[in-house]
Amino acid sequence: MVEAVAQRKYIIGGNWKSNGSVDLVRTLCTDTMNTMEYDEGRVEVVVAPIALHITSTKTMLNSNILVASQNISAEGNGAFTGEISAEQIVDFGLQWTLVGHSERRKLFNETDEIVAKKVARAQAANLKVILCVGETLEQREANQTNDVLKTQLEAVKTSVSNWGSIVIAYEPVWAIGTGKTATPAIA
Repeated sequence: MVEAVAQRKYIIGGNWKSNGSVDLVRTLCTDTMNTMEYDEGRVEVVVAPIALHITSTKTMLNSNILVASQNISAEGNGAFTGEISAEQIVDFGLQWTLVGHSERRKLFNETDEIVAKKVARAQAANLKVILCVGETLEQREANQTNDVLKTQLEAVKTSVSNWGSIVIAYEPVWAIGTGKTATPAIA
């Protein structure tokens, strides 16, 4: 007997970074995203606006397009001014969050350990995670890509209780905003 295996949907995600005015969000939602046509049975579309625009984005988008937070706190609810907990994200009706984005790692000194703690918080709250991993140009040129990715993934693997709620997003840091195209490394 051949057992049928459920095929996972493709995930198309868009991180809006720290961009977007009220007018831009309105235009993106109503004129662009809500007019997209795709097979909802095979594709899940997730967008991550800045925290300030989560409410309006969620309100303006068709229900088939999901909204994610760009970040969550490594802590739960409490005296953590400026943070948003995984529990608050879930309470607001969101299903997804980004964790480990290269800008968070570099600009806000988020270590692999902090990323692992955030993954654990998300998992405990039943929040799906888009886990960002990737190497810098210096690491790529030193042929360290696989070592960097292995280290980043090793750090979070014990924090994952449900791999079905994790999407690993490879973001080569060296290709973000540089005009360089991410192509397979030649060994």
